[in-house]
Amino acid sequence: LDKTIKYVFNLPDNIIMEVTYIDNNTGKDIICVATQTMCAMGCQFCHLTDYIGKLKLRNVSHFEIVESVNYIYNDLNLKDNKRTFLISYMGCGESLMNYRNVEESIIHLKSVYDNIRFGLSTMLPRKNWDKLFELARTVHGFKLPLKIHLSLHYTNDEQRNKFMPSATNIKASIAALEFYKQITGQSVEIHYTLIKDENDSNQDLSNLITLLENRNIPIKFLRFNSKESNKNEGAEKEKIQRFREVLKAYDIETEYYEPPGLDVGASCGQFLFDQYEKQAISK
Repeated sequence: LDKTIKYVFNLPDNIIMEVTYIDNNTGKDIICVATQTMCAMGCQFCHLTDYIGKLKLRNVSHFEIVESVNYIYNDLNLKDNKRTFLISYMGCGESLMNYRNVEESIIHLKSVYDNIRFGLSTMLPRKNWDKLFELARTVHGFKLPLKIHLSLHYTNDEQRNKFMPSATNIKASIAALEFYKQITGQSVEIHYTLIKDENDSNQDLSNLITLLENRNIPIKFLRFNSKESNKNEGAEKEKIQRFREVLKAYDIETEYYEPPGLDVGASCGQFLFDQYEKQAISK
């Protein structure tokens, strides 16, 4: 339905790795890479949570990340576009659970490609949240253009722990973002999927103001992708607009984003499942 192209790589151990090329009319060539072959963080709204224990989980090597980028770059002749080249670590997996390979791949790709930038999405998992500080030192030392996107989605810890059981508490997560921004001089951003009657209340709006006022951290509202095992629905567009208007009044920058690739299983949280289902049907 859009310009998204999903590449399905069969790795040597017969595991699937999906990587997508995105052109969302922003003047950038975007490649969204996987950092793990599955995800075990257990977020209740994510499609991959339904496959925990059913699909093999391992870290993707820095070589596999780099080779997938090289393949797509050459396959689509992206050199001819002469546009900003963005590598987005927002595909399958939690990036900080594979910190070392992610770091090595960024350093390598920065040395190979001109006009390249990077984005990394993380929930700041409790087990590896401190890796963000190691990453900050590397980014500062190598002068890497890496933007951090925090997957927040809830405004109180009790609810967030229920739906995102592996995540670090909210105040510590915001403080970690501020530390990263201060040390590296790079941008940070909040990701928030508004879910009807779950995280779109007036109290949630008030909490967001309290969390973000005077911090110069923008928030990006994402479209909610429904799934059969979760009967929740995305918040109405009017509710999203109200959140944005109120936050703007407090000088909190906002954006609404509809992740592309919905029809080919390449949108947020959709990676892998439709390809494995196709394989199961063919057998």
